Amino acid sequence: MTSATSVRVDGRCGTVAGVEAACFPTLAVLVVDARLERGRLGCELVAGHDGAHVALAATGRGGDQWWWLRWNGQLHEVIQIDPCATELARQPYGDCCILPDGHVGRHSFDLAPLPPLPR
Repeated sequence: MTSATSVRVDGRCGTVAGVEAACFPTLAVLVVDARLERGRLGCELVAGHDGAHVALAATGRGGDQWWWLRWNGQLHEVIQIDPCATELARQPYGDCCILPDGHVGRHSFDLAPLPPLPR
């Protein structure tokens, strides 16, 4: 894992997408023990980011596979991407970035926690 030191800052992207399990029929069949998110998913990237929005849509295989909803306007896709390998070293526990590998902007541990979204 890569390590990083930084200061926590606010600033999550506020874009939200509505999603239903029916949007992922192939994923539900292909992934053993898939846990699909439903309702409204908020983009997990930093506010003002370039490119598509990203939200964790499902996990599978005991949490070893992470599936992300990636969207830009009406166009969306679900794609499997491992989590970012960057870790904020802190004693006694480290804090891992829980955004997809290759994400733009700050790491999750530099951003305010995601607020709960109404379902």
